[in-house]
Amino acid sequence: MIQTYPTQDPSARRADWAVHTLGTAFAVIGGALLVIWAALNTSGGTIAALSVYGFGLVATFLASSLYHMTPWHRVRPTLRRIDHAAIYVMIAGTVTPLAVMVHSPFAYAVLAAIWAIGLVGVVRKLFFWATPGRFGPLIYLAMGWLGILLVRDLMGLVPGVALMLMLAGGALYSVGVLFYSRESLRFATAIWHGFVVAASACFFAAITISTVALT
Repeated sequence: MIQTYPTQDPSARRADWAVHTLGTAFAVIGGALLVIWAALNTSGGTIAALSVYGFGLVATFLASSLYHMTPWHRVRPTLRRIDHAAIYVMIAGTVTPLAVMVHSPFAYAVLAAIWAIGLVGVVRKLFFWATPGRFGPLIYLAMGWLGILLVRDLMGLVPGVALMLMLAGGALYSVGVLFYSRESLRFATAIWHGFVVAASACFFAAITISTVALT
């Protein structure tokens, strides 16, 4: 029998496939539309920042879909490495347009620190870490929550609803990790990925609202 991930439970697999299909479609369509709009209405720095964000968003959902939905078990270890490495890119990519909005030495220092952690994480995931590691999700969360250092500068700069969406997104990611760690729970993987899609949607809306408001 061909081994699939993460479970042979047909219902759980269908649920996870549905979540991945939704997430990937959202990332590709939303990311493309946002970058196209930025190219027509904003400056070079904003276009570059949103392009990085869009790339990270698409890369994460596409890599996750390939890893969780492919039926070829032999390539699964490689796909898992790519999947987990892409998460670092998405986290750093999400903070990128926010730092560009603030446009201060402090904001760029925070962004540089997050990208440094992310690049180290990508290299280690691709070439050194054969397994996810028990602290992997905590590293993702810590890296993501570093972005909260920009909130003070974003207050008064972007609409309040955008800030609320950012905080909601961070909370959704954090709560979702609880399901990620409970592999014995039926539908745990689909639930975790559902939280990821919801959190990503919150950040996408926040970044879009903020960009439009500052244009």
